Amino acid sequence: MKKALAVFGWILFGLIMGVGLMRFLSTQDDLTELAAETARPERTADGRIALYYTADDRGHISGEMLGFLQGLQTISVAMVDEDRETIHDAAAALRRGNGQGMAVQMKSPEGFRLLGRSLRDDFSAIADMSGTADMADIELAVSSAMSKCVACHSSFKAVEVKEDTAAAAN
Repeated sequence: MKKALAVFGWILFGLIMGVGLMRFLSTQDDLTELAAETARPERTADGRIALYYTADDRGHISGEMLGFLQGLQTISVAMVDEDRETIHDAAAALRRGNGQGMAVQMKSPEGFRLLGRSLRDDFSAIADMSGTADMADIELAVSSAMSKCVACHSSFKAVEVKEDTAAAAN
């Protein structure tokens, strides 16, 4: 009886894992297809790479950028006051996104995603070094983070498209 129950348990476990894996692969395929469909290597009039997003996606990106600017402002003031706790708290808050940007990331080119990841890594490093590093080193790390903002804004421009226009173009 115990052997039959164990076999049944393993079979049930295998089925559950199989269904979960199939669902994950299906979702991943859908996101990859969406990314391929929305990738357009077009340039704006000023030569930057055009990134086509819906109003919701563009709003998400704008909200993230505003958070970066607010965090950098907070860190800048805290550096003048040598307030290491505020530097840590502001930088640590920017280590990760809010978890709602996966669809936007899948629609974005690799260069855009790499800059975003690198910027978050910089904030993580700033948070980690805030307790003991010289203020000059923290300033250099903040400057490095800001250079990624400049690189991104120099390279990319978010262009809003209507959802039905985006669907028709794909």
